[in-house]
Amino acid sequence: MVTLTQPLTPQHSRALALLLLFVAVFLGLALLLSPFLLLHRHYNVAIDSAQDRLDRYRRIAAQAPELQKTLDVLRAKQGRRFFLKNTAANLAGAELQEIVRAAVENNGGRITTVQITTPRDDGRFRLIGLNLQLFATTANLQKILYAIETQQPYMVVDNLTVRPLNAFRGFRPAPGAEPEVSVLIDVTAFAYAEAEKK
Repeated sequence: MVTLTQPLTPQHSRALALLLLFVAVFLGLALLLSPFLLLHRHYNVAIDSAQDRLDRYRRIAAQAPELQKTLDVLRAKQGRRFFLKNTAANLAGAELQEIVRAAVENNGGRITTVQITTPRDDGRFRLIGLNLQLFATTANLQKILYAIETQQPYMVVDNLTVRPLNAFRGFRPAPGAEPEVSVLIDVTAFAYAEAEKK
């Protein structure tokens, strides 16, 4: 056993020198090669990530013909017919006003006031509304509401207030005449928020 206080024998000193040389060469090689190994690993990870993305994009691109067919089927169904034709808020409001006016006047009602409400955006769609007051008999009011809610574009009656015109006690209409009522109604329709892109 060699202690630190004793000098090394020539065999031990050669063995220690070779060991130190081996460790120095190993550390030198490690210092020189480690950046290359780290760079190699970095690029392997980047290549794998890019390859995964490329495979995913290829799978998505392979679905394009099927999705195009589905889109063509949906376009053929003409889903836009359920919406107002105009996308500009003021033009859509005027379009809605004309549709409601025709429904009221063609069914025996009389419009007294019409006001277009402020449009509200709801994602891809825009809600266009009207507040109107009209006079009609009960039977004509039923026809008006039916005409508003069953035609295209789809319209929804949001609020409806019906008041009799002659509200005093003891009022009886003339025989064969149906009394008119005053109706406050809110009608809403949908329009696209922007023009369709082809």
